[in-house]
Amino acid sequence: LVSFRRQHPLVDFEVQIADRRQSIAALRNYESDLALTFGLDADPDIEPLASFEQKLMVLMARDHPLAQSGGPVRLRQCIDYPLVLADPDIGGRQLLDRWLARSSLRLQPVIQSNSFEFLRGCLLHDQALSFQIALGAVSDGGQLLAREIEDRGFPKGQLVLAHLRERSLPVIATALDRKST
Repeated sequence: LVSFRRQHPLVDFEVQIADRRQSIAALRNYESDLALTFGLDADPDIEPLASFEQKLMVLMARDHPLAQSGGPVRLRQCIDYPLVLADPDIGGRQLLDRWLARSSLRLQPVIQSNSFEFLRGCLLHDQALSFQIALGAVSDGGQLLAREIEDRGFPKGQLVLAHLRERSLPVIATALDRKST
């Protein structure tokens, strides 16, 4: 959005944070022109415009014991630490849960939340771990860092920019879609 605004300084945006279900409802209710959502299911009235592959990452405090190796983390290594996880309705959590359903591993969260900011704050205490897609797992340059998951066959997901099929987009939304692809 920042580079788009440089080219179109008179354009204003309203960005709402919502889960996948709420994002799709906003499209269907004409409350939103575009939705950027992770793990979009096929839906006849929703048209994907662009997609971006995303890995699920392990988030932790910089001084966490698993951070010391500097490399990827296996999920089995996470069992011994408190887990603070996104709600089960969040796409990254669903990706994790689907993989765990086929595995013998059982990860039990001590905290669940729909707020990634809250979960990030929890990582600074009790050597907690969390999971987030790569786009949101950006290190803050200080206290937190992200590590890749190296488990064999661990899936990746898609971050999808979508709109309501058969709805004509405003000109500026069409321009934003072209910039994203």
